[in-house]
Amino acid sequence: MDHSGMTGDEWHEVMRSLEDIGPYYEKVNSLMTFGLIDRWRRRIASHASPGDVVLEVGSGPGNFTRLLPSKTVYCLEPSGSLAGMSRKETDPERVTVVRGVGERMPLKDGSVDKAFCVFSFRDFFDRSAAAGELHRVLKEGGELFIADIAKPAPGPLAKLMDMHFKHLVPVLARIAVSPTARLMWDRDPYAQLAETYRAFGSPNLYERLLAEKGFEEVRTEYLELSGATMTRGKKPWKSTS
Repeated sequence: MDHSGMTGDEWHEVMRSLEDIGPYYEKVNSLMTFGLIDRWRRRIASHASPGDVVLEVGSGPGNFTRLLPSKTVYCLEPSGSLAGMSRKETDPERVTVVRGVGERMPLKDGSVDKAFCVFSFRDFFDRSAAAGELHRVLKEGGELFIADIAKPAPGPLAKLMDMHFKHLVPVLARIAVSPTARLMWDRDPYAQLAETYRAFGSPNLYERLLAEKGFEEVRTEYLELSGATMTRGKKPWKSTS
């Protein structure tokens, strides 16, 4: 896998890893981010308003979805088991969970006001195709938000982050996950997910990708303690001249 995506076999392995950790996703994420992940999610969710039609791609078990104030939310999730968890944890009166992938979204052109990929974009099979699809389904003036763990430039901080994912996260997972569950795993799912972090590109790279797909006002901001980034872009209004 690399910054542009991954092979089919790699993608299916990542999906299997995410399904394995699904029941423990929130507990491990809280440990590995030292409790900051909820603050990050709330800050990102604040960009949606009650009147927005919102799309979340890669909604997992619904932890971010529950924080959205919007009355109409579509959650796109490729995993059947994670989609099932999301349906149980969210309000069916306002949240519709749809099985599907970011590269082929079952939504009409120009149908959503805001789109969010919260700690999910690095797990996409083809990030360029998905960025094009996100542009397609957004309304004119609609905004896209891509959030993930910060990816420092090569240097001491980058090495520290790599060590964190390679050595500390597996230890934290062993604390959070029951021994019985760990015995059912035929490999360490967090080792596979660490690979997706290593392959994930820098914010500048994804800023260029969004610009190539037609997004404007593309920029990245750091969230609390610079532990995560949020890259955002806007679908332009069509010229009336």
